[in-house]
Amino acid sequence: MTLNREIVVSKNKGLKHFSKIASKYRHLRTTDLEPILHIKNQLNKKSGITIADVGCGDGRYSLELLKCLGEKCYLHCIDSNENMLMYLKEYLTENNMMNFCVRPGDANKLPMENNSMDCIVTFNAIHHFDIQRFLEEVFGCLKDDGKIFIYTRLRNQNSRNIWGQHFPLFAEIENRLFEFYELKHHIQKTDMKIENTKVFGHHRTSSLNNLLEKARNHHYSTFALYSDDTFEKSLEAFKKNIMNSFEDLEKIQWQDENIILQIGK
Repeated sequence: MTLNREIVVSKNKGLKHFSKIASKYRHLRTTDLEPILHIKNQLNKKSGITIADVGCGDGRYSLELLKCLGEKCYLHCIDSNENMLMYLKEYLTENNMMNFCVRPGDANKLPMENNSMDCIVTFNAIHHFDIQRFLEEVFGCLKDDGKIFIYTRLRNQNSRNIWGQHFPLFAEIENRLFEFYELKHHIQKTDMKIENTKVFGHHRTSSLNNLLEKARNHHYSTFALYSDDTFEKSLEAFKKNIMNSFEDLEKIQWQDENIILQIGK
């Protein structure tokens, strides 16, 4: 099967991925605190901030935002996946968070009034959206001095992490990610401007068994784009590649890279 056909055939599986993984997603993914602190600093200690977390999933980053900003903000948690939102509500409530609401909605048609948001954030989700429609929605929802923060990994960053380097087809099959110049193009088309960017390098350590478990549980939605047969063959090849490339299989170390864009209206 060619790579293009592999992607097309597997798209339908990817659509069901987040419903299946919702109950364990929080335990499979790593939540990076650095972008949360960056956003806090960029908001200049403003209070009474109305924020929307679009593509919030199960609330990993929503919780950290609320913990970091405290009662200075009110958070609208927006996602199209009902299972994810169910776990988000439980998670935030269990952590004694009250200043939030859950709003089912599509990133291409945000469930907010025009000129109602001080800030919109999205973490590791922009590649799941129709980016141009999303940015147009953001432009309408933001107040005149509003900001949007996009935290993501670029295609070139994806190709350099442990999966892109050692898991067959991972970088090739993940064709949804953007490069910086593509994001810039879409942002400019919406008459918004990039105010600043910051690249983060996250040092990771894991055992081989833990990496294999993450892949089997599809901790990246990329894995849901593989056919079952191709995934199993690639997983076995990944295991061999790691064993050949690292001496200590209990402490495999690498660096993940991400970028955050601050965009002004």
